[in-house]
Amino acid sequence: MSKSYTDQRLYTIYEEELNELTYNPTGLFDKLLHHVLRKFTQTIDLKYTFTVPVSDFLRGELFCEDVSVVIGKPFTQTNLISILLDDFLYQAQHKWNLYDLYRDLHSGIQHPIEIFHYSGEREILHINHETQRNKEIDCTINRKKALRLEVILSDLANLEPEITFSVNDVLQFIYCHFIQKYKEGTLTNELKRIVKRLA
Repeated sequence: MSKSYTDQRLYTIYEEELNELTYNPTGLFDKLLHHVLRKFTQTIDLKYTFTVPVSDFLRGELFCEDVSVVIGKPFTQTNLISILLDDFLYQAQHKWNLYDLYRDLHSGIQHPIEIFHYSGEREILHINHETQRNKEIDCTINRKKALRLEVILSDLANLEPEITFSVNDVLQFIYCHFIQKYKEGTLTNELKRIVKRLA
């Protein structure tokens, strides 16, 4: 099952989990219902959408086609993003400290600039050095992975509350970072590595 989150709160899954952990059902029926619902929600896939330059999207498509040819079955952008997210979560858990992770995300994600006019009005500017066409990518992520990512991002938000990152920000970052390295030729063994992981 897939569910899409449009809630205005930034870390919805994390907040849901905290609410679940503090909820104490009373009565046998409530306890049974709570247990069944809890089991069900943990297997939900969540839908996320983020935007990338169309040139990056095309390179991602071509990379996925190359993997598909080698493994003999479909390999989609969602499969690629799932692998990239697994790597990101592993790095965040085992290699990065929070400050390093914050610096990497901050340097790799474009942030809008707020301008306050003399009249008191506020304007948001998105800085982009060249006009480029963009493409939306829809992907699904297992709720457990989304929860783990939101916990990390919540910790970062406590560390540096001025700028917060959403799950979509991170998905865009890891995808574009991968494509950039792929374009530069620094990921020469990446196709073999992904094929080996899928075997």
